[in-house]
Amino acid sequence: MPGVESQTRIKRHLNELGLRSQLRARPRIQGRVLAPAGMFRRLPTSTGLYFPFYHDVLPEYAGDLRRHLQSFKRLGPMVTWDEALEVLAGRRDLSGPMFCLSFDDAHLSWRDVVAPMLRELRVPATFFVTTGLVGQTGNLTWPDLRDLLAQGFQFGSHTVTHQRLADQDDAASLHEIRFSKDRLEQELGVEVRDFAAPYGSLVDYGDREVSAAREAGYRSFASTLRAPMLPGDSPMFIQRQGLHPAWPLWAVRTRVHD
Repeated sequence: MPGVESQTRIKRHLNELGLRSQLRARPRIQGRVLAPAGMFRRLPTSTGLYFPFYHDVLPEYAGDLRRHLQSFKRLGPMVTWDEALEVLAGRRDLSGPMFCLSFDDAHLSWRDVVAPMLRELRVPATFFVTTGLVGQTGNLTWPDLRDLLAQGFQFGSHTVTHQRLADQDDAASLHEIRFSKDRLEQELGVEVRDFAAPYGSLVDYGDREVSAAREAGYRSFASTLRAPMLPGDSPMFIQRQGLHPAWPLWAVRTRVHD
């Protein structure tokens, strides 16, 4: 298995070639490409805290997402973000696989597809919102988000404009981190204490962003570096596993595994 730095270099090279964007535009093909690698892995059975996350869930992928979530539930409990942080702090037991689900951006499918399914399956989730997308065509409105809040879901910040933070100067990076928090708190009327970096690999953010998030009042900072977590790991270095609902379970196993 390549290390984190090797994975980051591979991602960067594929981005330069345009291959990753081509595959993302065809998620079922992407899943079939990934699936053979999953033959040599299994969904987790040993102790670890996993943070699978998704973006948009179109109606045609609802059945696939349901299979993902049901598979996770068979393996271990699905917990809220608050509960996951309790595990990292050593205040909640971790005796097998445990899963903490989240979604990024501000997609309409959260309201129409995701939330009804999560309620039915009794699965908690956190929605990381890019505040500048709210109200734009194809995205949720603030009333939509307030309705999701009333249903019991948690919220975190995913910046204002979804820029790669490492590419921004100090002032712009700080604005993305602070203003998104302020806007969410103003619109939702709750404290927002959790942040997820756009793109989320080591080339997309750095110590500057983690420090700025801590100073802004965030208690956790999420990346996309995939490894399972254990009690004692830092909440300012949450490692999430990015998935697409269209993927077969063998492809999911390339991201969420022992």
